Amino acid sequence: MESLRARMQIVLLHPLEPDFDTSVSFVSLSRIGGEVDVRRESDVDSAVRWASREMVDLVLVDRCRPDWVVGVLSALAEDGPPVVVVVDADADEADCLETFRAGAADCIRYGSDYPEVVPLVVLEQVRRWRQLRERTLTRNKLDWLERLNEAIVSELPVSLAVSDHEGRVVEINPEFSRSFSVSARNAAGRSLAELLPSDLVEGGGLLDLSEPRVTEQDGFSRIVQTTDADQKTRVFDLRLRTLDEQGHVLLALSDITRTESLSRRLGEVERYNENIVQSINSALLVVGLDGRVTFANSTAAEILGSDPASLEGRLADDWFGVVEGQTSLIARTLDQGLRFKGRETMIQTEAGVRLPIGVSCTPLSGEGSRIQGVVAIFQDLTEIKQLQRQVLQREKMASIGELAAGIAHEINNPVGFIHANLSQMTEYLDDLAAYLESVDALRNSMGGTVDPAALTALSEKLDRVAQEVDVPYLQKDFRAAVRESLEGSERIRHIVSDLRDFSHTGTAERSLADVNQCLDTTANIVWTMMKHSVSLEKDYGKFAELLCYPMELKQVFMNLLVNAYQSIEEKISGGEGTGLIRIETCPQAGGIEVSISDTGVGVDEANIQRIFDPFFTTKQVGEGMGLGLSTSYGIVKRHGGEMRVESVPGEGATFTIWLPFEAPPEDPDTD
Repeated sequence: MESLRARMQIVLLHPLEPDFDTSVSFVSLSRIGGEVDVRRESDVDSAVRWASREMVDLVLVDRCRPDWVVGVLSALAEDGPPVVVVVDADADEADCLETFRAGAADCIRYGSDYPEVVPLVVLEQVRRWRQLRERTLTRNKLDWLERLNEAIVSELPVSLAVSDHEGRVVEINPEFSRSFSVSARNAAGRSLAELLPSDLVEGGGLLDLSEPRVTEQDGFSRIVQTTDADQKTRVFDLRLRTLDEQGHVLLALSDITRTESLSRRLGEVERYNENIVQSINSALLVVGLDGRVTFANSTAAEILGSDPASLEGRLADDWFGVVEGQTSLIARTLDQGLRFKGRETMIQTEAGVRLPIGVSCTPLSGEGSRIQGVVAIFQDLTEIKQLQRQVLQREKMASIGELAAGIAHEINNPVGFIHANLSQMTEYLDDLAAYLESVDALRNSMGGTVDPAALTALSEKLDRVAQEVDVPYLQKDFRAAVRESLEGSERIRHIVSDLRDFSHTGTAERSLADVNQCLDTTANIVWTMMKHSVSLEKDYGKFAELLCYPMELKQVFMNLLVNAYQSIEEKISGGEGTGLIRIETCPQAGGIEVSISDTGVGVDEANIQRIFDPFFTTKQVGEGMGLGLSTSYGIVKRHGGEMRVESVPGEGATFTIWLPFEAPPEDPDTD
């Protein structure tokens, strides 16, 4: 029997008494076969709990008390498995009848034939129970499928209509009623051509659904446009399918107007974005989690020396991982989710050429803010670097010109009074020559026969010449002129020495240098141009020499001092008074701290964050290109240091530089 092939589950309820023998029932049930599982229970509640399980097929109540029997039958009366009650051999017909009325499926009298009767009764009851259960399950499944089908048809946002072999509507769903303003009662028996717009009927081939070409094929679909009462275009996905041999046809109309519009809009947006991405001057790479390129625009391909198609699938670090000892910015963004904006680094093209680039990296975030990749936008800085060098050289030349004017003035002063002294000393020498001539004449007259009258005349002449040239004054003034000339020449010698020291290029490698001496030499040079409007204070601390690029540090100090002087000049604006520049150095946190303060116009708060950016300047057009502080910032960074600015607008600014004693590794790609 098909319904009994599954293993039977039987609960055997019996009293828990010492003289009660349950082996007869257990052995009798075992005679059914090996596919029987019997669970013995001696408690009503426990037996009911087990009987309530889905796969239990029968409960056998073996000679239990009446209240136990009633309890089990009451608990399982609604939807439990069948209950077979075993009564004592001396039970009368009334007892058995009462058991049936209480809900028992069968009643067995315990007697000599009990072992043969139990298997037969159990098999029959299990067969009936399983058939009932299968019918119930089937009926429930059919009911569920009918409700599901009704819900789908009712709630599906698709207009459905079923027509017969004559093309007459048999049934429509609620969506069809809503979309075409017709009730199911009014639609029944009418043709689709009467219910739908004419252009939809013609475009969809719905004029005659009774034609063999429709009923003989599986179905077809097409996109059809129609115009509604408001003159708005609507787009439908129309599908026809035969349902049976009687010629019933299912029509499904999906309104895809919005989808079609969104699809067109999406296509436009994709083309628009593609045009933008391919037209921008910046290179763009999209890199996946595995570090491989998933998209590259034409500019990126041009810079990297390849074509966009061949870039996809390659590791981004093939180009960006060329700086030894450093993790590429793209890899750091992927690993740590960091953002980088306008960072400078090096890449290597397909041809092996190393290029400086400015790159910005942004992580691509997916669901739950998890990183799915990175977008890298970069530009080739080769031309910009060349332009920066040209502009920087121009600013250097302008600064040198201004310094040269001050130095020329500084040298011109001692040269002027040396020249004047030399002219005066030439006149003094002429006077001395006249005096010495009189002395020689007097000395010669005393060499032979002495003529007292001539000797007296020569002596008087010598006195007159001495009075005319004022020999004591001449001696005093001549000595003063020589002393002043010596001081002037010494001043010139110091200026030339400072210039030689300042302009000494040194080597391309780092060397130990006295930062205080670098500062002092630079200050002496700049002092020549600003001494008329600036007071200079110096406070140098004591510390060891620094491993650095001395000439580059002098360039930083000169930029800061010249900026401080120009800020004071702007504040004074040709009026009276002077400003103050203060230079301080001291050991600080494993390095040297240098601060240069001024009492100039200061820096506005809005400009503080941009003051170290390339080409940013607050000067008038033509007065500066904005590379001095940017270059100085880069030099300090190259030394592994830090540079910051504090300012109160109208009161001045303080630029502080920290340089570490522990020098960072040299970068061979640094210009």
